[in-house]
Formats: sequence, structure tokens, C-alpha cells
Amino acid sequence: MLSLQSLSEWLNSNTHKDIIIKKQEEGDLDEVHLRLSGIDYRGVQMDAIDEYTSDHALLLHGNGIVINDGNELALPLHIFEIPLHGLSRAEVNEGSFFLETERATYLLHLQ
Repeated sequence: MLSLQSLSEWLNSNTHKDIIIKKQEEGDLDEVHLRLSGIDYRGVQMDAIDEYTSDHALLLHGNGIVINDGNELALPLHIFEIPLHGLSRAEVNEGSFFLETERATYLLHLQ
């Protein structure tokens, strides 16, 4: 298993490139096309009011679209959030990055 440092390095090396993110959660598949402009981490939020707000999250900044069930929508606030709570796996495979958390799996690769 690789550290989040490896993920940060992979993302930083692909800043200003187009990436595709495939998120699988509870049988639902979302695909995001994102022109990555930067990354941030959000730390602990003690006042989180819903289960979708993670205490730790990776924030991918950039212009993009979300594709779900064939529909395309603009990426809200130009941010894609990957909650890191329950991260169990993170690995690089031939130019892509795979993450698995207790809620979802994410595959990030260059377009």
C-alpha cells in the first residue's frame, strides 16, 4: 500500500492535465472529467452535520464535468472531493491511481 504522499506526488505531477476519475459507490458509477489545477487536503471537521462530510478529504480543484447515467453536469464549485475516512488501499498502476475507502473506490487516470 502506498502512502498519501505517493498520491500527492502523482497528482502534483499531473497538474494542468486532464484526468478522469471513476467513483464506484453502492453500485453507482460516476465519472468525472477534470482539468486538474491543484490539490488541497481538508483536515478534521468536528461540526460535520452529514455523513457526506468527511473528517479528512482530498480536494481536487479544476474545471470539469460529472457524468452519471449518461447525463453531464458541471462540477459543482470546481472541486471534486474524495473523503479519506476508512482509506484501506492506495496504489499506482501504469499511470493510474486507485483508492479504496470504506464507502467507495476511485480510479484516477490521465485522459
